Amino acid sequence: MRKPFQELNLKDAFLFGAALQDEEICRLILEILLGELVGRVKVRAEETLMFSSDYRSLRLDIYAGDEMQVGYNLEMQNEDEHNLPKRSRFHQAEMDATSLKPGESFSQLKPSYVIFICTFDPFSQGLYRYTFENQCLERDFPLGDGTKKIFLNTRGRDVADVPELLVLCRAYDGSARKRERRV
Repeated sequence: MRKPFQELNLKDAFLFGAALQDEEICRLILEILLGELVGRVKVRAEETLMFSSDYRSLRLDIYAGDEMQVGYNLEMQNEDEHNLPKRSRFHQAEMDATSLKPGESFSQLKPSYVIFICTFDPFSQGLYRYTFENQCLERDFPLGDGTKKIFLNTRGRDVADVPELLVLCRAYDGSARKRERRV
């Protein structure tokens, strides 16, 4: 069933893609999500990566790159299919596979972020933002591969360590309004 445009919010694929195709909106959203400044971005919506019909292809909701050569993949997740850790690994691998030309050095791989915006708590810890980087478990130092995977939870409860603006944006997922109406 189709919703009227007035009832759409960012968790709806159409509005998510339409809004984040605008480069300035995408840049501002990235700054809010990451809590840091992001340079000018170029955006490609619904970017499909397919190497062969023998392998699974990947459709990125939003793929953006900034002037500092950082890559961003933003995905909206409305249903918990209990596969986000491995799904994020697949997204990262596909982004990396398309970022080097034959003969280029691995040192030229640009930093990248895979960002899943979830309308559910993917790790059941109550955080608004879960950030993962590869690190040495024995000595607790980063691998330094330039990748981050971030899972945002629009239903977070723990406001520590996240920008205030990120918490304020929660109202736009629709869940806050639904709870207010029930009161």
